[in-house]
Amino acid sequence: MKFKKLLNKIVFEKRWRYLLTGSNVTVEKGAVFKVGKKTKIKNCNIYVKKGDRLILGNNINLRNVGLTLMVPWGFNDVKIGDNCSISDYDINVTKGCIDIGSYNILDKADEAKKPTLEIFGEFSLGHYNRLRCTVKTRFMGKVKIGDRNAINERTEIRSDEAINIGSYNQISYDCVFWDTNTHNLYKAEKRRDITDEQYPSFGLEYEKPKTAPINIGDDCWIGRGVSVLKGTNVSNKCVVAYGTLLSNITIEENKTVFNQSSLKIIDNQI
Repeated sequence: MKFKKLLNKIVFEKRWRYLLTGSNVTVEKGAVFKVGKKTKIKNCNIYVKKGDRLILGNNINLRNVGLTLMVPWGFNDVKIGDNCSISDYDINVTKGCIDIGSYNILDKADEAKKPTLEIFGEFSLGHYNRLRCTVKTRFMGKVKIGDRNAINERTEIRSDEAINIGSYNQISYDCVFWDTNTHNLYKAEKRRDITDEQYPSFGLEYEKPKTAPINIGDDCWIGRGVSVLKGTNVSNKCVVAYGTLLSNITIEENKTVFNQSSLKIIDNQI
């Protein structure tokens, strides 16, 4: 009886059975952690703080995943649907929610840096997607991705307001989707004060920068190295060619868009 009372005083609960698979799973008292049937957790670090909720569906494979619900009583909510495979990803929720549908694959290409989901806001993923990209939201930004998309390595999706990507899109390597300026432009004196205050960190923002939503339709091809900046709308069945920069523009349905470039050749003086 005394031993039981002592256990009740402990503010967290180690899920010791996961140690056998090389995982460290900690669930604070007052948190919700549910695991479906045939779900496997291997070489993972999972921390769920009090007041937060992590729901794992059936037949999920988690491997080399860091998953942290960071703020106690932040009412953070992470739900991962059935038959998903997530490996070599770091997932951090400061405040907000993640809703991942069924039959999704989140993984890392062999040569790529480990991708991340860093959520201060909302991230919603439909079904049958393969993601190798990084997603970051701040200031309660929202990222919504539909069904059957492939988004490749080193691509970054960053939202301070709203980014919507439809279904059946092919998005290549090294792309950027930013609905935000990411930083505010202050007078030099104010920026110096902020820099002095934040040191050794640099560039942290207290205020939301200028933003405008991004919308990508269905059945689009986005080439390697494409940058899609705030206020851009790409309609259905569009092709965005290699290295194209789009900013605050609407591309009508079933179009191909590319940046023109010209070459200049001059004589060498060797």
